[in-house]
Amino acid sequence: MAAQRSGRKEKHPCAIITADRDIVQPELFDPREDLNRVNAVAVIGISTEFKKYPPYIQLPHAPGGHATTGLTQNCGACIGWYDWVVLEDDVLGRGGDVPSIAMDEIMIGVADDLKKKLAGKAGGLSKELAGINDLLAKLLGEP
Repeated sequence: MAAQRSGRKEKHPCAIITADRDIVQPELFDPREDLNRVNAVAVIGISTEFKKYPPYIQLPHAPGGHATTGLTQNCGACIGWYDWVVLEDDVLGRGGDVPSIAMDEIMIGVADDLKKKLAGKAGGLSKELAGINDLLAKLLGEP
């Protein structure tokens, strides 16, 4: 589920933008080790109405489902539609994968967007952050 810019939350497909090395597989996560920690990943929302919400990265689709993405309709990842998904609590289903070329474009768009947002909020904060999860925690709040 990803937040729309209007602030409303709707159920949308999403793609994980947290680096693989920062994802803790649910079977390895023990909340008893740190009661203040949740096992969440950062995601970007995907919509069939992506053209209404530029900037976006169009994703491959095909009738019956694209071989890699599984998408059946024309969709795009909407830059700026970020949210946290708690593994496994918020997961409603699983789909395909984002092709590496599209994921590179998404991450460039996310980086540009977050730099703009950080410039107005945090000055030198970007030097202190270890990755996208730290950055989104500062901008969106903790998951």
